[in-house]
Amino acid sequence: MKLIIAAPKGALAPVECDSVHLNVSDGVSGNDGGSYGIRKGHVKTLFAVEKGEVSAFLENKRIFSVNTAKGFATVDNDVVTVVAEEIFE
Repeated sequence: MKLIIAAPKGALAPVECDSVHLNVSDGVSGNDGGSYGIRKGHVKTLFAVEKGEVSAFLENKRIFSVNTAKGFATVDNDVVTVVAEEIFE
């Protein structure tokens, strides 16, 4: 699968991985979310993403992580795309 992270000021290079972890929002207030994991074969999905760490794993080892501002993420055909207000490098 592939992780793509983009923000208004640019995008990071795509990361090949077998799972992704990110922070999601939930509820009307947007404050009741938590950590969410995505693996190959995940159904098409749209998430509200909270500020925090986005990590990619390969064979259960973290190979990439970055902190982002809030935004949204999509999952489609084993591609996870995170669009955030800002990427903190």
